[in-house]
Amino acid sequence: MVLTLQNISFSYGDNTVIEDASFQLEEYDRAGLVGYNGCGKTTLLGIITGSLIPDGGTVALKNGAVMGYLRQDSGLHDEQTVLGEMKMANNADKLLEQMRSLERRMEREPELLSEYMAVSEKYEAIDGYHLDYQIRRILLGMGFPEETWTKSVSVLSGGEKTRLSLAKLLLQTPDLLLLDEPTNHLDLETLDWLEGYLTGYRGAVLVVSHDRHFLDSVCNKTIQLNRGRTKTYPVPFSEYIVRRDNDEKVERAHYEQTLEKAEKYREFAERNMARASTRNMAKSRLKMLERLDLTAPEDNSHTDIKFEIIPDGEPYKDVLELTDLSVGVPGLVLCSGIDLLLQRGERIAVIGRNGYGKTTLIRTILGEIRPIAGRVIIGGGVKIGVQKQDLFHIENESPLMYIWDRYPQMDQLQVRKLLALVGFRDEEVFTESSGLSGGELARLNMARLSLEHPNFLILDEPTNHLDIFTKDILFEALNTYSGTLFMVSHDRWLIENLNCRILFMDEGTAKLFDDYDSFRSYTQASRNGQPEQPEQKKEKPVQGYLGGREARKQKAEYRQRRSQLEKRIEELEQEEKDTEAAIADPAVASDAEKLNELCIRLDGIKKELAEVTDEYLAEFSD
Repeated sequence: MVLTLQNISFSYGDNTVIEDASFQLEEYDRAGLVGYNGCGKTTLLGIITGSLIPDGGTVALKNGAVMGYLRQDSGLHDEQTVLGEMKMANNADKLLEQMRSLERRMEREPELLSEYMAVSEKYEAIDGYHLDYQIRRILLGMGFPEETWTKSVSVLSGGEKTRLSLAKLLLQTPDLLLLDEPTNHLDLETLDWLEGYLTGYRGAVLVVSHDRHFLDSVCNKTIQLNRGRTKTYPVPFSEYIVRRDNDEKVERAHYEQTLEKAEKYREFAERNMARASTRNMAKSRLKMLERLDLTAPEDNSHTDIKFEIIPDGEPYKDVLELTDLSVGVPGLVLCSGIDLLLQRGERIAVIGRNGYGKTTLIRTILGEIRPIAGRVIIGGGVKIGVQKQDLFHIENESPLMYIWDRYPQMDQLQVRKLLALVGFRDEEVFTESSGLSGGELARLNMARLSLEHPNFLILDEPTNHLDIFTKDILFEALNTYSGTLFMVSHDRWLIENLNCRILFMDEGTAKLFDDYDSFRSYTQASRNGQPEQPEQKKEKPVQGYLGGREARKQKAEYRQRRSQLEKRIEELEQEEKDTEAAIADPAVASDAEKLNELCIRLDGIKKELAEVTDEYLAEFSD
């Protein structure tokens, strides 16, 4: 067992955040810690790392186990370069320098051999001889091309610092990896790489995330934190939802049966207490009533949130047309050649890396900035509803006044009923917006949109700040929405399940895809260095009798091609083993140039092996 939590409790003053948290993580567990915003997930991580002291309970980490934690702040050194920061992981740079110093001195002081061996063992224990290869692999996977490795940490954006912190943590390969919202600031390609890396991770992983796709891909266990208590389900998130809902139905039915039984005991006692002949029976029922557990089962408050957008009227068939559109800011074109026809009832998701012009495209469509070139045409009868990414610049007013100022014809009771539907109840409706969380502001904007009745929704990262359960509510609202949807999002689960077409903005260009699967196929092919080609079924060689000279020639070519590919795969697999063995040779460790050459060679071998294997499977998988 790598980690054990037993009966953890924690309070901030009079506010109890954690009441009774208990769970265990085994060596290869990859667990998702899930719950509503503000339920105490990050607090629980702080207790595990020791930065917070619990009021009660115990935290036990396996003897000798190393813990790694992706902090909310980067924990990086501004004066370092990207590559220099990576080489500081595990103090590998200091150990290597110490080894080199001892090597120089041992010629004169042979008694230093034992000290050298001790340092060398530490260096081997952190896989120091493969360090350059691992750094290269992780930096490229986390979206840092080689030309960025000499950049100073001080000039990195917040998202880049988060990615570098995560890259450095992965390089350290701790026995227990704690990740708090690791998917923030990651583009889709990097998310795919990280999911693959963590799926094969050799230690235990505990992750707090609101990314449903990520949790389903990585985790084999789900730990629910609700009202200060934990409950463990040995399944990924989507299966956990099904089991949790079934558990709640059973618990609710049992609770209702217990209430009925309690009411019968109470009624019997009241009717029979006065008569001497039945008094003892009445007292017996009261004792049975006292023994009943009448504690209501834990509920999930998100089930009380309801969000619906009903369009007011239908627009013309063509809702939005973009023709040879170029968008950007003065002096900089972010994306050009955008062509799109969006018709009534269609859904499209815009995806791409930060800084490639997604929000600028929305602002151009809304007329807030002029296009650099091309045209934007909004169809007739269109009524637009907008939710922007930055929700924090609304006036400092309460949810009640935010809605009432915009819809003064509503009375206070109507406004409060609407706000209750999106989770604002009792005194919460009077909280000024400066005191609202990002998720609460997002829910307030949901209420506003429901009153606008738009037939064309334009949403910029609508799932930002929402917990995973409120995202489900947003999905239900958008899935049943009959209007037209134009959405910028990085939420893969939302995009896939809304069956959106994809507009991919990438390095100044834009490509359209019919669905998310088509986009994934394109990006995977691009990553493997394969040229983009239209999908077509490859003709298999005819099986069975083939007559004539041409048929015999075709069969011979088929066998020859198959043999060539099989031979090349064997050669590449052997080259891969030989190169990995060369990298592992301690004699190579002191030759940085040779080590880098071998790492580059190994990457090339792996890439070619993947391509040849894909080609073989495509042609001869029968």
